[in-house]
Amino acid sequence: MRVVSVFELRGLPVREALERVREAEWVMDEGGTFIPSEEFARILENSGSVHKRLTHKHKVVRA
Repeated sequence: MRVVSVFELRGLPVREALERVREAEWVMDEGGTFIPSEEFARILENSGSVHKRLTHKHKVVRA
């Protein structure tokens, strides 16, 4: 059984992470549960990239 951890995938670019997921059979998340790699790859492909740290502050504009 080939397993890859979510912690291993976090630092990788999306394409490389998808390759690792497709090579594995299961993906283990933070809670220790196993997700089938096909389902996780589908979720990873459909999710947009979200910046965790804002590079600029939002300004409030009043009319």
